[in-house]
Amino acid sequence: MGSLCRSQEMIKLRLFIEKSVAHETLVELAELGMFQLNDLNEEKSSFQRTFAADVRLCDELQRRLRFLEDQVVSELLEQHMEGTVTLEALQSIQLEELARYLCDLESSVVELNSHWEALKAEERKVAEHAILLHAGAKFFELAPKAPLSEYGTTILPPDPEQRVISIPRSGAEGGETQSLLSVSKRERYGVEENILGYFAGFIAFENIHSFERILFRVSRGNAYLRYASLDEFSSLNVRLENMEKEWKGKRIFIVFFPGVALGNKIRKICDAFSVSLYNLPEGEVERYHLLQSLEQEFRDLQTVISSTQSQREEAFREVASQLSLWKEKVRREKTIFHALNLLNYDTSNNVYIADGWCPLDAYANVQACLDRAETRVHAQSPTVVEVIKHPNDTPPTFYRLNKFTIVFQNVVESYGVPCYQELNPAPFTIITFPFLFAIMFGDIGHGMLMTLVASILIFKERQLGGKKLNELVQTCFDGRYMILLMGLFSMYTGLIYNECFGVSLNLFQTRWKFTEASPLACGVDNCADALANAPPLHIYPFGFDPIWSRAQNGLSFLNSYKMKLSIVVGVTQMLLGIVLSYFNASFFKSGLDIWYVFVPQLLFMSCTFGYLVLLIFIKWLTNWNAPSCLSDPHCRPPDLKSTLIGLFMSPNKVTEDAKLFPFQGELQSVLLLIAIVSVPWMLLPKPLILFYRHQKSKIAAVNEEQRPLLDKEHRLPTNNHIQDSVYSDMNKKEESFDFGEVMIHQLIHTIEFVLGAVSNTASYLRLWALSLAHSELSLVFLEKVLYNTISLEHPIAIIMGFLLWSFLTIGVLCLMESLSAFLHALRLHWVEFQNKFYNLQGEGKKFTPMSF
Repeated sequence: MGSLCRSQEMIKLRLFIEKSVAHETLVELAELGMFQLNDLNEEKSSFQRTFAADVRLCDELQRRLRFLEDQVVSELLEQHMEGTVTLEALQSIQLEELARYLCDLESSVVELNSHWEALKAEERKVAEHAILLHAGAKFFELAPKAPLSEYGTTILPPDPEQRVISIPRSGAEGGETQSLLSVSKRERYGVEENILGYFAGFIAFENIHSFERILFRVSRGNAYLRYASLDEFSSLNVRLENMEKEWKGKRIFIVFFPGVALGNKIRKICDAFSVSLYNLPEGEVERYHLLQSLEQEFRDLQTVISSTQSQREEAFREVASQLSLWKEKVRREKTIFHALNLLNYDTSNNVYIADGWCPLDAYANVQACLDRAETRVHAQSPTVVEVIKHPNDTPPTFYRLNKFTIVFQNVVESYGVPCYQELNPAPFTIITFPFLFAIMFGDIGHGMLMTLVASILIFKERQLGGKKLNELVQTCFDGRYMILLMGLFSMYTGLIYNECFGVSLNLFQTRWKFTEASPLACGVDNCADALANAPPLHIYPFGFDPIWSRAQNGLSFLNSYKMKLSIVVGVTQMLLGIVLSYFNASFFKSGLDIWYVFVPQLLFMSCTFGYLVLLIFIKWLTNWNAPSCLSDPHCRPPDLKSTLIGLFMSPNKVTEDAKLFPFQGELQSVLLLIAIVSVPWMLLPKPLILFYRHQKSKIAAVNEEQRPLLDKEHRLPTNNHIQDSVYSDMNKKEESFDFGEVMIHQLIHTIEFVLGAVSNTASYLRLWALSLAHSELSLVFLEKVLYNTISLEHPIAIIMGFLLWSFLTIGVLCLMESLSAFLHALRLHWVEFQNKFYNLQGEGKKFTPMSF
């Protein structure tokens, strides 16, 4: 049996399934979700497998369902898609019948949409044509007049910029004029006159200026263009509400031109600009009759469209009610066909062979699934189950998780999947991750806000769990329990730091006070002589005394504490990782890893940085204000950085000012000697012992080959088979053993550990750095934003200052700073903690059972 500390014990099963019951068997196993199938057809591509056509059919059905879903969504009928999916309803649907039905349904929907789009397009054209007729009346009323020459021909103005305005030709002052539209084709004195034509229609507003420039260049200024907005015709009864947005981007235009050749050119330009051209009669009576017929046609189209829309809504409403059921059915069938492609078919016995893994405690459930499948289809022969031994196969890793532990397991597995039954860091991460985060983020107020957000997400998890959330909210929802712990731990460390939104709280009454007699504070209960600066007899019960926020040396004192705390926490966590490597080696019965990896690593870390932690505690526990210490000129707090450097440079020479305890120099010499010896201890014995074992096994193999063969009657076939298998496996191991590779591998790990002991310890100083940055940034926002506006004593300034301070607190301190602290805590767990014992072989495989 497994737990969260170690993965579940797995067994390998081989199933011999009758062909008629294979589908139902896989359905039952997928419902259980505790059986992982192995691929027995790895040599075949996905197109060569037996059920490839069925998988493609499911893909096609999913495409059709997506098309239908888009149609339902476009009709705003999503509320009808929330139908319940039951197992009985799924079993009542046959995939072949569903495929035929969806094919016919898609064809009918496409045809219905085509008809609908044709009606809407015709409606739009009728509406645009009617509007154009109204606009044409205004265009013709404002049509320019062209002067007549002495021969009665129309004179076009020479200036192209004037767009055929009414300008008489030189020498024809006061000449007779006529409408451009009344100019007809006639001959006088044998001269054929030009015909003045026009086009009218709709054009996109953004194309107006380009269209006008091209017309000018092609016609050499002989074309006259006018356009108007549709807002001028808003009172018409052919306006369409759903086309208001489209029509806002269009303009009505009319262009006049002389000659047929120029008209052909302008028509091609209109086609290039996708212009909609409509018939615009010149006569008012003709326009009136045409408008009446268009309005009648528009009313008829509205009636047909309304009826068609009702039919569409009814059809899509029926589709929407079944869409969830169809999607689930197709998804399940596709899963089953993918699983069937993993099986091997035995043609001689007409059975499918399945090979896979399941947890040991789920074996009875797997057997029950097989029995249910046989009963449902009335199988003629039962499914045979064999438990296979797997000495050379690595089982997959599986943990039973719940909604609380899964987020921490995902954080761990983002670094790498643990090997089978390797010690899992997740149980330790549940506590250490939010604690390291809280060291960097420690603040009562900020932790309270984070706890409040997490509590709301947990309280509404049933409502939010079934909804589709955006990416940011979904991430927060998935990690709600981790956020809750991070908030609670931040409140705890905030109480220790005594910080609430940057303010120190006087919860238990300060034990210090300032007097006028001395610039230094003295204890409230020990201040008879203020000049003595005596400390209080009773210290602050929990956390830092609030007096430190007012002290000039408060920042340096807190920095010293947080720096030492970071070292203590970091070294403790790394030692925990080394200790956990012992439990891994002990579980897998690897004596080499215990004696030649765990022991020297533990000694090296303990004798170097473990000794530094010991010095920190001794320095903390020493009363440097004791009378005996004050009378001794050498009793001063030493610099531990110099002491640590002296441990490697001159371990036996400790000055009187740096000495913390007797015989410190002798102890440091012994610790340095042990640390130096532990390096070759890590490097050499393990490769040499493996080489010795390899040579010994080779000699044993040679001696076995030289032994005379036993008589057949004295040899058991089964034992012979086992011996051959053992020697075959042994030969494979011998061939794969390379002493040089093993030696280089061990050298790399030794160097990585020795150098990592220094770099990883220094890496934990990020706890101090981010804690300092968070605290100082909170104080800056408080003093520069909130306090400064309060000092103005103006209500509006105070409100604005509070809003700005709130925005900076939530946006910068609670969001950006929390993300930074989260990433740094993640790195400390992945690199500094987990690399001591976790996923060292990199062979872990996640358990991926077949499941719906």
